[in-house]
Amino acid sequence: MSAVVVAALDDGIGIVVLVNADAKRLSLEKIIVGVAEKVFSAGNSSNFPPADDSITSRSTMPRHSGVTVRADSARTPPYPGLAGTYHSTGYGTVVLCSVDSSSPSCRSVLDDFRAVNESISPNSTDLFASFNTVWSKHAHFTHTNASKYLISLGMVYPEGYGKNSTPFSTLAPITTAQFVVENGKIVGFGFNDSDTSDLTHGGSVEETSQVWFVKEA
Repeated sequence: MSAVVVAALDDGIGIVVLVNADAKRLSLEKIIVGVAEKVFSAGNSSNFPPADDSITSRSTMPRHSGVTVRADSARTPPYPGLAGTYHSTGYGTVVLCSVDSSSPSCRSVLDDFRAVNESISPNSTDLFASFNTVWSKHAHFTHTNASKYLISLGMVYPEGYGKNSTPFSTLAPITTAQFVVENGKIVGFGFNDSDTSDLTHGGSVEETSQVWFVKEA
């Protein structure tokens, strides 16, 4: 999903354009210019200022650039016990499941992922979750190195969609999560909405993360 918001703050005018596709910002800005010309009689589109990234325009669902998600990770995990229940004030509760998780909810999640990837190793260190947001219903945490996991979000369709019963997913890498452990105990994990900044720069992971999940169980 892509969205662009443009506002003429002094005039009290704003335009919001949404599209159910990623990386369509340039097309959306052309639509905005066209709307401005037609509705507000802007005339020459060059007279209509472009969106200001820092204030008036934001593209949603940033993609993690230059990263290929592996189907499965079987590296040695940084520490055991990452699976469990986590909570964020803004994002609610999410249960991260490992391949060893046996709760009914985790078995359902794992069945969904195995439908689109039958080769998930029993030794995998990846984590899987049902993660309901505006843009996703599933999350795949792929172990990359140390305490970091690449987060992929999207939808998993274990029975296909419509007349096509072939399982598929729309999972795509979004950002990197970093888990924090203190005195041998998992504290939580944090991430930013893109990987343009270092989570640990200028403070703790909790302090510098845009999103912080606390491990509850």
